[in-house]
Amino acid sequence: MQTNLIIGLLALNLTACASFTSHREPNQETKVTLKDGKGGVKEAPAQATSTGGEKEMTRVEVGSDAEAQAHATEVKEAVAAAAQHIQDTHGKAPREAGPVPAEKAFGWLKNGNTRFVRGTFRNDGASAADRRRVSALQRPHSAIYTCSDSRVSPEIVFDQKLGEIYVVRTGELILDKNVQESLEYSVGTLGTNLVVIMGSDSCGDLTAAEGLANELLERSAILRDAVTSGDVKIVKAVYHLEAGNVEFR
Repeated sequence: MQTNLIIGLLALNLTACASFTSHREPNQETKVTLKDGKGGVKEAPAQATSTGGEKEMTRVEVGSDAEAQAHATEVKEAVAAAAQHIQDTHGKAPREAGPVPAEKAFGWLKNGNTRFVRGTFRNDGASAADRRRVSALQRPHSAIYTCSDSRVSPEIVFDQKLGEIYVVRTGELILDKNVQESLEYSVGTLGTNLVVIMGSDSCGDLTAAEGLANELLERSAILRDAVTSGDVKIVKAVYHLEAGNVEFR
């Protein structure tokens, strides 16, 4: 019985070896199939074949040239925007708002114009002590942009004194680079919280202030950010020469 068992095991082993040899002959070439991104299958070229069993390779499908170019354009635009943001903000300290809130400054201007119309003016704000006080630092509570006219003087019209308002004037109300940078300096550096764009009935600027306020916000990131924060307000006004009153709009 033991002999028969040994003979049976040897026969089984020889059969397994023969079966393995028939499936694994030396130098047998194996077909390699390539599958594209849509699931299509085709046989690979001869140089892609190898030994050792069937293999499957998946080809990565690359997008069209137009898609690649569009992607590259988006990347360039994103990088350019980031670079511009860094350039605009690098080395610049956050804006420090002045001590006078916009609403309070607005009230001071309206009260000052009322005094001007009535002919009663302040007696303070122009002494030697006031000159010394503002000589080292200016912190105007309001910036006034108006036309250059000898009859339109914001310091008198609003009855304001040394260091209290920052005045920008041009022959006509236009928003050029100098005007924009002057107002940005007042708000961004000096801490002014109220900007008044004031036309007059003497130089055809009755309606010019309406569009200038919006244009200023579109052009200036400094003023736009300051207004968005809620610290700064921009108001429009018209000065009437004969009556002397300022009409806020």
